[in-house]
Amino acid sequence: MISLQSHNQVLYHLTQLALTATPRTTSYSVQVKKHDESLQKNAEETVICPDSFEEAARNCTELPEISLNTSNVLKMKDNKVCLILDSVAVSIFRRPLEENNKWRVSYLSGLSFAENKRDFPCSMFTEPIILPVVHLATKQQHRLLHTWYGKKLHNHMPIRTFKSQRTVKMELEQNPPFMSRIKKWFGLSSNIQMGLVPELKSSDYEKLKQIFNNTEATADEQKRIKIAFVEGYESGLQRQMRGRTNAWLKIMLNILTVSTIILVIWLYLSYPGGGIFKLPMSHRIEIDPEDIHVTFSDVKGVDEAKQELLNVVEFLKNPDKFSALGGKLPKGVLLVGPPGTGKTLLARAVAGEAGVPFFHVAGPEFDEILVGQGARRVRDLFRAAKEKAPCVVFIDEIDSVGAKRTNSILHPYANQTINQLLSEMDGFRQNEGVIVLGATNRRKDLDKALMRPGRFDVEIYVNKPDYLGRKEILDLYLARILTHEIDTDYLARCTTGFTGADLENMVNQAALRAAIDEADYVTMKHLEHARDKVLMGPEGKLKLRDEEVNRITAYHEAGHALVAFYTKDATPLHKVTIVPRGPSLGHTSYMHEKDVYHITKSQLLANMDSMMGGRAAEELVFGPEKVTTGASSDLVEATKIAETMVKIYGMSEKVGFRSIVENKKLFGNNNMYAPSTNEIIDNEVKRLLQESYERAKAILKTHSKEHKQLAEALLQYETLDADDVAAIANETGLSKRESSADSKRSSK
Repeated sequence: MISLQSHNQVLYHLTQLALTATPRTTSYSVQVKKHDESLQKNAEETVICPDSFEEAARNCTELPEISLNTSNVLKMKDNKVCLILDSVAVSIFRRPLEENNKWRVSYLSGLSFAENKRDFPCSMFTEPIILPVVHLATKQQHRLLHTWYGKKLHNHMPIRTFKSQRTVKMELEQNPPFMSRIKKWFGLSSNIQMGLVPELKSSDYEKLKQIFNNTEATADEQKRIKIAFVEGYESGLQRQMRGRTNAWLKIMLNILTVSTIILVIWLYLSYPGGGIFKLPMSHRIEIDPEDIHVTFSDVKGVDEAKQELLNVVEFLKNPDKFSALGGKLPKGVLLVGPPGTGKTLLARAVAGEAGVPFFHVAGPEFDEILVGQGARRVRDLFRAAKEKAPCVVFIDEIDSVGAKRTNSILHPYANQTINQLLSEMDGFRQNEGVIVLGATNRRKDLDKALMRPGRFDVEIYVNKPDYLGRKEILDLYLARILTHEIDTDYLARCTTGFTGADLENMVNQAALRAAIDEADYVTMKHLEHARDKVLMGPEGKLKLRDEEVNRITAYHEAGHALVAFYTKDATPLHKVTIVPRGPSLGHTSYMHEKDVYHITKSQLLANMDSMMGGRAAEELVFGPEKVTTGASSDLVEATKIAETMVKIYGMSEKVGFRSIVENKKLFGNNNMYAPSTNEIIDNEVKRLLQESYERAKAILKTHSKEHKQLAEALLQYETLDADDVAAIANETGLSKRESSADSKRSSK
């Protein structure tokens, strides 16, 4: 069927041509630009008979090629059109396609991939050319528009060289131009999207009437065509594209979004510690002195360190007093000492009394996954400090940033942070008025360049408090709670080795215990309970164990207590209990009567004997085959004392007066001495331990009666102090003491 439409193109429907090649319906169109609009209005439909066309395609072999103009096609009658198409097919049959024309060829697809690969299955067509070729010549120029070409076992890929309006529209939608994207982003739609579906033209109405008045279609088919058209037309009218109703709202939202992003970027870049690839500190590094309520009056037990820092604070308050004599402000003060001795508390006191800007930062804050962030943070810290000089910069846990430099190839940039810190503290440019206050409990790990004068001029060792210091600390913390009849002298004596943090924790635990017991005041009972908790660990539940376990534990702890009681120069006994304390089933604690500054050889041997008492008691009472693993921690401590005596203290005659230092290496042999030397050391350690064990066994054999009485008392009372152990050893008895069960019932 050849039809003429109202558009500026001539559309030829070659339905019959497709039916001759394949049973499925396939339509191909050939589009030619319009030359004469008047000819299109008078065009009439021409029907080509499929049978005659098929017969003509088989029989016509020698017909000249005829140039076909658009006007000639419109003026021809039915038979002439068929003859011209046949002649064109024959002419193309005699003229094979050239290789450069394959891009202008369209192939008819089969029902499956196998048909496309092995040619069409129609048996009636055996010639290479199975369909005619249409030549349309306009202005005497021959142009091949469409060719159906069949070839046996061809491997050509189907290619189309024409584009329809639909494909162009789809390509524009998938990959729109830049300006279209800008318009769409700002809410400005195109003209097609702004309006409704285009209205139909008069020629379109005429064609619709011809379709509806088609006599070949049945009434049911016409009805369905009309219903489908009405539904589609109605759906198209209801499809309203986005217009300018909300365009301004969308524009405002987009402007607001862009403004917010710009504001966030500006704030990030303008932040003092921020910027591109800059990570700020985790908190505010500058401390307002008004926010610090700690003064030197709150610092007790570290008088030497407090006096040194008082001099620094006085220099900051009255610099003219010292500069008149030519003195200079110290560059840095390093606080060194065990954990819990009050180094950070001293820094807080400096911040509270200095009256100058105070900067606080922790050493681990300089560590970052990005290379160069640590050095940058050091620069930012000292830049801010120089702007507000005179000031104090406190670096807590400075060993994290000031550790010894390394030559490791695994991390070649590891030294950037410490190098920057060294340069800032005492480099080419002097830091006038900036005091660096550092705190660490690992002085050996610090770099030597950091410890030299000019960087840390003053080094203060903050030691554990002595008896007077502990008494002052206890008075300070006990004054903050409600107490009744507290003996601080006794508490100061029985807390030897406690740091300031331990004493604060003990007082706090006593207050919590008093609140649990619903007491009105904190008494000595609560404080002693808190001291034992800090010293030995929290209490466990004795009732969960059977009698056999309690009996073994009682004889084990009684062995420790008796050996310590009867051994000269042993640490005085404080308390023994079979109540579980921490990971142990029982515990025997010792307490020095005064502060200890040095330990003698006899004291070390006596302590070893006390530790061996538990294992010796198990062997004597239950037999060598019934010893338990409860003495493992005792053996570890005893071995440590013996090795220290031989390797470090020079208390072995065979090894001599030398210090054996172990060289701990990651790889290789860490043994620096000859095998004979190591054998001598091992023999001496073994000898000391064996002799200590024999002495403990001898004491328990001699006082086996007291050992049994002490174990039975532990099973009855669960906990005994030094006076109770002395009463049992001296056979005075414990007639005035209540059992643990009776005391619990009376308390209830």
